[in-house]
Amino acid sequence: MPHNNNLCYEFGPFKFDLSKRLLQRAGETVSLTLKAADILVRLVSRAGHVVEKDELLKEVWPHTFVEEANLSQHIFALRKALGDDRVGPKYIETVTRRGYRFIATVTVVANENAPAGVLEAPESVGAVNHTPVVAVLPFANVMSDPEVEYLVQGITDNVINNLSRISKLRVMARSAVLRYRKKEINPQQVGRDLGAQVVLVGKIKSRPGQNVIDVELVDASTGWQLWGESFDSRDSYLLEIQEMITRQIVATLKLTLSGDEEKRITTRYTENAEAYQSYLEGRHHWSRYTRSGIERAIRHFRNAIELDANYALAYAGIIDCYLRLATNYLPPEDDVPSRDEWGYQPETSVDDSDPRVKLRFEWDWKGAERELRRANEL
Repeated sequence: MPHNNNLCYEFGPFKFDLSKRLLQRAGETVSLTLKAADILVRLVSRAGHVVEKDELLKEVWPHTFVEEANLSQHIFALRKALGDDRVGPKYIETVTRRGYRFIATVTVVANENAPAGVLEAPESVGAVNHTPVVAVLPFANVMSDPEVEYLVQGITDNVINNLSRISKLRVMARSAVLRYRKKEINPQQVGRDLGAQVVLVGKIKSRPGQNVIDVELVDASTGWQLWGESFDSRDSYLLEIQEMITRQIVATLKLTLSGDEEKRITTRYTENAEAYQSYLEGRHHWSRYTRSGIERAIRHFRNAIELDANYALAYAGIIDCYLRLATNYLPPEDDVPSRDEWGYQPETSVDDSDPRVKLRFEWDWKGAERELRRANEL
């Protein structure tokens, strides 16, 4: 793909000069290998779009056979130069089994040293990413009320899930925003940290019989409030409030949804408000990963099923609970299954140890690891 070397790309605090393959951060040069710079050209010039691994290998290493591991090493070096992270990336996103996508907003500017009259937009300028990136921060439990902690987690997760169903938005994953839980939040700093243009900040104040949910959508570049609202919520209105928050964000950002997206953001797995509340409480206790938490979660999921026998998510929650109990908390069995039951075949085995027995029944972690390594060798 041809590139106009009289252009520069700007994203976040960075400026990338195509003519010199020079990357700068706030005026300071950032060291890049030539191949890493060539990869950056391909990614930035097609921001918002997946660049296939095969395409990168052919363009950056033409007429040369190069293993995919070589590309991965250069992507790693490029992320390091950008201060990026594979988990919760701000710039380079890995698209599993396909390639990579540059996810930050990119501005195309003229090179200061370009001769007059030669500036032409490259054919890839139309692909520059104008898709807003939204960070939904963990809602704050203003009163530190443990009785509404499940609500704090549930609303945050469900707003993220709803927004992620919209193709014209990019939404930071829960794992990327979780570090801001219980912190004093500066939306502008969060935007810079995560590469997000807009930040949703929410807080919940508990009151007898109802809760007050305050939300505001903030422009991370200016700190201006784009939209804000306060909801007096009883548990029976939780589903409606989450839907209203999603719709207000869509309206504020002037996004047009397809019919399928409209359907997805309004999908409800239950219409029973009490069942939904029990499900949220179950997920909250499950996420603690303790035996007592999982056992409490099971009770909440069972209650949700009693209220709505067709609530599929509640059944899935119970399955998650028993899987975690079986893996981490149920004690080793007194009677280990016979080797015949495990499919043990002496003629093909070189050791009497079965890593599955050590892992699931004896809880011999080191022994299981040793046997699994040996299995991989064989």
